[in-house]
Amino acid sequence: MARDAEVIAALQAIVVEEQRWGFWKCHDRLRAQGYCWNRKRIWRVYCQLRLNLPRRTKRRVPQRVRQPLFVEPRMNAVWALDFMRDTLYSGKVFRTLNVIDEAESRPAWGSTWRSAFRPLA
Repeated sequence: MARDAEVIAALQAIVVEEQRWGFWKCHDRLRAQGYCWNRKRIWRVYCQLRLNLPRRTKRRVPQRVRQPLFVEPRMNAVWALDFMRDTLYSGKVFRTLNVIDEAESRPAWGSTWRSAFRPLA
């Protein structure tokens, strides 16, 4: 520990400024300050000082009450629009707009067009 006094002092000076920094940020800061100590030496001293922090856990999203999806039984009450894109064997790209009646669950009509303003790659 006596020969690591300089490493201990430098690490503690960094930790006083930034308490939530992990090992690699401290190591990079020491390198930026001009110290050329071995990474393994810094890690050993870092662990001896018990500076290693536990990993942060993910914040849990509160559970929501599950509700069944409402399906409108009447025809022509709820419509869904879906844009699709595909490429023909010849390389031509086309887009389709599919309009679906939610009560019937099959396409009511579809519209296909090519973009006149920009090439579709």
